[in-house]
Amino acid sequence: MITLQRIAPPAWAPDYARQRILLDGPRAEEAREAFAPLLGSLYGALQRRLDAYVNDPEQCFLEADSFPCRERLAGTYYIESETYEACDEGYRLWVQLRCQEKPWHPGQQEHGYDYLGLEAICSLAPGASEALFDEGFNSSSI
Repeated sequence: MITLQRIAPPAWAPDYARQRILLDGPRAEEAREAFAPLLGSLYGALQRRLDAYVNDPEQCFLEADSFPCRERLAGTYYIESETYEACDEGYRLWVQLRCQEKPWHPGQQEHGYDYLGLEAICSLAPGASEALFDEGFNSSSI
């Protein structure tokens, strides 16, 4: 079993992956303000969902030639960005994460260890006190 630890963006992380706050649309600041008091609990829930994901052999595989492969994960991740948007149904938050890979070649010291990109999407109805994550993650190779 692996438990991922959130870290600050590493020195080698590209500028666009340094926990940027992005506002999408004319009411995006309103969405950001609506999510602000919930961020602590949201990131706690996101951590639990992330740990469940990387330990599920049907989502994060055990075979070395599969992607994503749990054995390649270093056990750390950082936040690339948070994107806020207001829509007819309320507010949306997209959180982009970067999971790091175990070191395996010398160039990683200079260029980084990013391996798996994950996107979690969260919705908040107007006036609600609890936000809900969409099922699963969108994943990508970095």
